[in-house]
Amino acid sequence: MVAMIQTAQASFTGYLYDLATGHGSLNIGDKTFSDFSYLQSGLNGFDAHSITVTASHVGQMYFLTFAGNMQLSGYGRTADLLLNYTVTASAGQITRIGQVYTGGAANANLLINETATSSGAPTASSQLSRGYVNDPSDPNVYPYGPITQIDINELDLLTITPGQPVLHVTKDIAFATESQGGFVSLSQVQQSFQQVPEPTTMIAGALLLLPFGASTLRMLRRRTAGALIK
Repeated sequence: MVAMIQTAQASFTGYLYDLATGHGSLNIGDKTFSDFSYLQSGLNGFDAHSITVTASHVGQMYFLTFAGNMQLSGYGRTADLLLNYTVTASAGQITRIGQVYTGGAANANLLINETATSSGAPTASSQLSRGYVNDPSDPNVYPYGPITQIDINELDLLTITPGQPVLHVTKDIAFATESQGGFVSLSQVQQSFQQVPEPTTMIAGALLLLPFGASTLRMLRRRTAGALIK
């Protein structure tokens, strides 16, 4: 059974192991995160029982955050971590997924590939790198505000065209150390979600404004008629 905690910051949290083995989901606002799974090999710092997965939102921006110890250290070692989940938006179509990683590396490399698939759009993919390899496509400004430590926080964007209400996301994180004393670690992996409202929602909103427009028009006509009588 997946334990989920609601906090004052409007968030729901579960443990990765429970979500994956118990087929659990996190629900917040119009977002449902489900179909969690993971596969790791070679990491000497990873325990799915202690990796938290948090769904949260600030205003209209939604986030999914994996947090915990994801680490590789030692000489000439490699490791890999796969994280999978499905995100469903009931009130719109997701058009972009932002990703930010907090961690560090010394004498090592960190490579993150991410793909988003659906039945209605081509597969979207992006790549991040940290360490000896640099990805020049990484922007230095987070889409919702500046990053103050771009050398610590890495980000990239998945653009979904056309937008989709359901996306299956796979993160493939590769770790490698290259010399004595090398290490690479992640303490947090965060996703953010941009979406556009459903066309029916936009039409409904416009229809709600019609009575106000008609009322304003009637008031203007009365004022005009009164001015002409005077």
